[in-house]
Amino acid sequence: MFKPASFAWLLAHEINLLWRGSILLRTSKYVLVPVIAVSVIFQVVALLIVKYLQSPTLSQAILILIANINLIFLSGLMLSRAMTSTIDVLYSRGDADVLLASPIKPISILAVRMIGVAASVAAPWLLLAAALANALAIFGNPQALATYIIIPMLAALVTAIAFLSVVSLVARSGPAKARLFSHSIALFIGVFIFALGQAPRYIAPASLRTLWQAFMPTATNINAAIWLPARAFLGEFIPAALFCAVSILIFWLVLITRARQFADGTISAAAYGSGPAGRRGSGAFRQHPFATTILKNLRLLLRFPGLVTQTTYRSLTLVPVTMILTGHFTIGTGPSVVIPLLVFLAGQLALFFISIIVGSDQSPDLLASAPVAPQTGHRAAYAAASYASLVVMALPVLGVLFRAGQMLPALLAAMAGSILSNLLLGRRFPIPLLRPAFGKTQTGTVFGLILGVSASSFWAFIAWLAVTPTPF
Repeated sequence: MFKPASFAWLLAHEINLLWRGSILLRTSKYVLVPVIAVSVIFQVVALLIVKYLQSPTLSQAILILIANINLIFLSGLMLSRAMTSTIDVLYSRGDADVLLASPIKPISILAVRMIGVAASVAAPWLLLAAALANALAIFGNPQALATYIIIPMLAALVTAIAFLSVVSLVARSGPAKARLFSHSIALFIGVFIFALGQAPRYIAPASLRTLWQAFMPTATNINAAIWLPARAFLGEFIPAALFCAVSILIFWLVLITRARQFADGTISAAAYGSGPAGRRGSGAFRQHPFATTILKNLRLLLRFPGLVTQTTYRSLTLVPVTMILTGHFTIGTGPSVVIPLLVFLAGQLALFFISIIVGSDQSPDLLASAPVAPQTGHRAAYAAASYASLVVMALPVLGVLFRAGQMLPALLAAMAGSILSNLLLGRRFPIPLLRPAFGKTQTGTVFGLILGVSASSFWAFIAWLAVTPTPF
């Protein structure tokens, strides 16, 4: 079954590649220990939640409303991840020509890659949803176990859409812009989820009620076909069977229609023949090596794929900060709540930028062998990451200056401590952002993320104590 060049052998190889590139394996040598620990924690929490909420009985319409909202958010997040993974497996590995020259059928190669992407997309959400499904089944709702089938089928459907979209986008704009589009989808979903959570603050109750009713069937159309995915998600047999059949059919249609393009090399060639030519630099260096190294680090930041979308996603805290500073609504003690939020954000941005610089630098030994001071590289990395963080934080700091100027000294002092702490931690323990190139070791670690969050939280707490008259 697993003989060389067979479908099962190739699929096992694909799963192995995806596993090697996952964040879990890149962050720990003993990866099964944290996976099992997190799974147990999720399961215990899910059991407690279901036990606490088992007494209220929700109507079928309300359950369909909840299922619809979850499916919309889940599909958007899955689509973004599937598009990014599709770009990686089709255009980033560079092994398509080798595989097409082998005796393996092209349709088998493409099928393996689509199945691998679907599996990688479904895995994290299945880990979360399965814990809740197990708890519901234990407390008398066995139909919740349909989650084990519906989420993989949803991942297969989303993967098929992602492959269609990516091939079309790359043919017109290149892999870089296609990756930017996938990150933008995730950013839009994140902003939409946050805005929906704050909707009662700026949408009239009647309008908000109308919005929710759009996702909920009425008494006259509860059995309509348009609610089939939600009913499948809730474990109804016939809707679940139909949803699985439709997902498999679409997956198969995309596979057989794109297999010929893959065999002809059209899909792979799109990565090389599209997009504008890169702008060449002048090749001139600054006179001072420190300034030259800073510019190099800033260039590494600008070349990071998804820089704008990931920075924006991390800066969603600025949405409530802006609303508080402009007086649209008040939380707790008002402007003083803004200070710890900004301090925490500044630290996380510094950790993010320094991790990009450390992970993207492919020639640290070259600088180490240059006739410059030994600390030039480290200081230049700190300066570039600090500069990028301050560019993002400049506008909210000005907002604090005009809205609550008396809090500005405490804000600046705590921000400096938070940024400095995260820069020192990030250079030693960068967070996992980039996959290692062939023959290179991974620089990222989740331990650095934990340390960075802890340091940012510490300085945010200090800032809160400094600006709150009666903190306790």
